[in-house]
Amino acid sequence: MFSALQWHDVNTPLLISAWLFLIIMARILFHRSNVLAKIFPESALLIVLGLIVGLILDKLWVMDIYLHPDLFFLYLLPPIALDAGYFLPNNAFFTNLGTILLYAVVGTVFNIITIAGVIYAFAPLYEWSLPFIDILLFATLISAVDPVAVLSVFEEIHVNQLLYICVFGESLLNDAVTVVLYHSLSSMAKIGSENLIREDFVHAFINFAMVSTGGILIGLVWVCVTAFATKWSYDVPILQPLVCLFFPYLSYLISESVHMSGILAIVTCGLMMKPYISGNLNEKALTTVKYFLKTLSSCCEAIIFVFLGLSTFSKNHTWDLMFALVTVTACIFCRFIGVMILTWIANGKRVQKIGLMDQVIMGYGGLRGAICYGLVMTLDRDAIPAKDMLVSTTVVVIVVTVFFQGTTIKPLVRLLKVKTQEPLQKTVTQQVLTHSGDDMMAGVEAIIGMRGSNYWRRRLSEFNHNYVQPTLMRTPTSRGEKLMEKYSALSAEEQRLRLLERFGV
Repeated sequence: MFSALQWHDVNTPLLISAWLFLIIMARILFHRSNVLAKIFPESALLIVLGLIVGLILDKLWVMDIYLHPDLFFLYLLPPIALDAGYFLPNNAFFTNLGTILLYAVVGTVFNIITIAGVIYAFAPLYEWSLPFIDILLFATLISAVDPVAVLSVFEEIHVNQLLYICVFGESLLNDAVTVVLYHSLSSMAKIGSENLIREDFVHAFINFAMVSTGGILIGLVWVCVTAFATKWSYDVPILQPLVCLFFPYLSYLISESVHMSGILAIVTCGLMMKPYISGNLNEKALTTVKYFLKTLSSCCEAIIFVFLGLSTFSKNHTWDLMFALVTVTACIFCRFIGVMILTWIANGKRVQKIGLMDQVIMGYGGLRGAICYGLVMTLDRDAIPAKDMLVSTTVVVIVVTVFFQGTTIKPLVRLLKVKTQEPLQKTVTQQVLTHSGDDMMAGVEAIIGMRGSNYWRRRLSEFNHNYVQPTLMRTPTSRGEKLMEKYSALSAEEQRLRLLERFGV
């Protein structure tokens, strides 16, 4: 009877379903176990799952399973980037934009140069002879930080908003900058370090600026397209969640097709479309978008981490203990140095300073994860003969940072007594005072003839309210209308509590 079954007709979807089944069951058991969930980050569980499956397949299957570059760049990376952009706190992000850009852009370049310098300094001790351009390319991909484990700890402990937004915003833009630089340096690696001239570096810098700007502009165009589509589809609410998920993905694909930054396009689209689609979607559609996007992003990250665990048993591994040791040390050391230097620069201009304990946590929270592994697997073996050794080293760095730093970040936050902030819902009075403070500062700047950040924030807010919102939103709301909605919600909640108290419920 079993010999008559046509397994080959369903082997591909069945294999995918089996993987998802294993991931789902492992995550359910992990979160049901209070001990494991309190000690280890979820990414560590998924790596262990991949290790177990990889060990079994290594004994039973001669084929080598690996993460294909197209699978990573076209299907797994976009949902992760869209999720990060969509759920980024807009107000806190733009308030601290200067500091975040300093960490994400200058900090990423600093990490790349210093990590590459440290690795190159110990070059005579390695088994492989690596050109400097290959080391620079490897330093670029290994500089991508994965904040998932750290942010989950932050949310559980309720760290202060400044620390949270700096880590979240930096990691988001860090990934985008890393991917763009990775593509530029990959092209240079194919040319060969012996054939590079000064014009190649100038061309790479210009290409980086053009690719980044082009990706952001394409993302902004698709913000408008997505907002218009949700505005016009109000009578067909079943289509609205699909628009919010599919159109940003189109921005990614179109950007990649014209050699622009797809990750910057989809991050920009996710970040900027949220305020406009909220006025076009009903509550059920917004909830659908929120949970489906979180589910999709979580599944993509889980698949990458499982592949990482599987790759430990790859037949193509080449281990260089000294290279791995130097790389791990450089990643941790350079991260701390970069955070300290850049925070000193940022604090010179900031009113609310970033404290020493916050800096320690930011430096310690530089975990490596999905982006690093996905990028190293896309290296061209013909251009970089040492690819297998670089893949092996990347696996070591991710495992060390996820298991060691990921499991100790929570005790360290408590030990250092990092400033916390309970998530409280703002009252109407607090909202009025916040807006009044911004308006007063804009007025002071106008009186003294200064056009500072408050002046431009006020101008952009007026332009958005007078022109952009009426165009892109079905029901644009002013600050006064938002205050009235807030007041109505609080009044209803107060009446509910009084009724419950009166009837002794």
